[in-house]
Amino acid sequence: MSLPSYVGIWKGRDFLNTQDYTQEEINMILDAADDLRNKFRSGVPTPYLPGRTVFLMFYNESLRTRNSMEAGIFQLGGHAHFIRASDVYTPTLPEDRVPYKTEDISDVARVLSRFGQAIAIRMYADAAKWIIGRANKIINLFAQYATIPVINMEDDMYHPLQALADMQAARTVKPKLKGKKFVMSYAYSGGLKPLAVPQSVVLAATQMGMDVVLAHPKGFELDDRVLQQAKENADRYGGGFRVEYDMKTAFEGATFVYPKAWSPKGFMEPYGPKTDPEAAKQYQAKFKDWKVTVDLLEKSGNPYYMHCGPADRGQEVEDAVLDSYENSLYFDEAENRLHTEKAIMSMILP
Repeated sequence: MSLPSYVGIWKGRDFLNTQDYTQEEINMILDAADDLRNKFRSGVPTPYLPGRTVFLMFYNESLRTRNSMEAGIFQLGGHAHFIRASDVYTPTLPEDRVPYKTEDISDVARVLSRFGQAIAIRMYADAAKWIIGRANKIINLFAQYATIPVINMEDDMYHPLQALADMQAARTVKPKLKGKKFVMSYAYSGGLKPLAVPQSVVLAATQMGMDVVLAHPKGFELDDRVLQQAKENADRYGGGFRVEYDMKTAFEGATFVYPKAWSPKGFMEPYGPKTDPEAAKQYQAKFKDWKVTVDLLEKSGNPYYMHCGPADRGQEVEDAVLDSYENSLYFDEAENRLHTEKAIMSMILP
């Protein structure tokens, strides 16, 4: 069987952040994902990575990420080895060592590199003590010491795999994304959620040359470095980037809207003097009107609705949007996690 040209094109390369890839390279990934999606739907086997092992290390729970990664490597002919971080000597930073309970990440990365072909890691929130950036530091430390590719399955700063699935969904309904208005908006949730999805989505959308609007109440600003990168992406790729403070205004004339909760970083270290999850929840509760309804979408011109999932029904969004709104991409995005992850693994695994 002859292999597609994309298989092994970037052998040994990490996938930590879409910013590490150019627009051309992101489109190459999405082209590969389209090919793999077509073959999956047609029942065409894709055993492009026979005998390969990917270690999936989860510090947090998961439905879409774990199952799409496990199914993906199996469909490519390989094997997924699930590791719950708490079930082994927990890989940790030197400053958090506990004898006979933890193991240094530098050692874990080098050991697993002797056993397989990639390490994928998911860590954020409580697992990172709600100190924003700590999980990102840990994943980058894995990448520093591993001699095989490391894949970011979400940390407390970025969720690049989700952003790829989102861009594939958007590109499927609008093949030419440049100039399309894309709104990344806050939506209320009673739970605490990381910055990872909105930050990766605004970066990927500006990389695709879209006119990106970030909408949120005061106090829900993203990381300054991400905002600067989004502006630079917009300048580089001919799109736009700006911030609005009203959901309804932001939605006007949009092609895509992506209303999703994230928590105010000012209540978390290092942005605030201390991490105070309860105070963050109390502040979030002031913005329960940041909710998506079918009526709002219809009045906004019926844009495509997007969300990474799981959406908080009754808080972020009313049920009817997910269950019957014609322009919802919610389940397409979920499916695309499988195809984009297969594309990444096909391209970078040795």
